[in-house]
Amino acid sequence: MGTATLHANTISNSQPETTQTCIVISYITVKEGKCTVTYKVSTPYFFCIPLTCLATKCEVKRDCPTDGGGTGGERH
Repeated sequence: MGTATLHANTISNSQPETTQTCIVISYITVKEGKCTVTYKVSTPYFFCIPLTCLATKCEVKRDCPTDGGGTGGERH
């Protein structure tokens, strides 16, 4: 019986660079006629630069007076 010597070199795969992106969520409230409307705005950022062309705005809440003004009630 003999002995064997084994040399192993570690091969490292380079990890893909991670991009510095994030999405900032904000809520805005605006007056539309007699109603108060709240929107959720999602704005993506890439290396601290807002990509406003990719921002989305979604209505979250609408409060309208029930005295005949506005379009009626609350909508979620």
